[in-house]
Amino acid sequence: MRKIIFALLVGVAGCAGSGTVGYQATYQTAPMPDMAYVAPGVQVIADYDEPVFYTDGYYWRYHSNGTWYRSNTWTGGWVYASAPRPLLTIQQPRTYIRYRPHGYVSHRPARVLRDRYRYDDRRGDRRDRRDRRHYR
Repeated sequence: MRKIIFALLVGVAGCAGSGTVGYQATYQTAPMPDMAYVAPGVQVIADYDEPVFYTDGYYWRYHSNGTWYRSNTWTGGWVYASAPRPLLTIQQPRTYIRYRPHGYVSHRPARVLRDRYRYDDRRGDRRDRRDRRHYR
């Protein structure tokens, strides 16, 4: 009987232990865009393909049909919203497409342009076809 109790105690003691468990996650966000002053309390993203403004803690995108969309980030998540008063003072928001203020220097990295055709790579088709069933 003592042997059974001793074996159970050793088994339970082996299960009880201490340790540390850790978890680490990384989250990357898009870098902040270059902003340019437009009006009091209003900024626009400089040299951007759409008129995206920043005011009242939100990014605002103007659509060609006259509607405004709001987001917490400048990269997406747009929802329809009524524009705040500072944005309504802008007469033609479309003029701020690719807007570059005087003396503007882009801080974005240059785009990598790659040739679609690789003429120097004319090697033959060297695939290993041993996995096919009809291999001889």
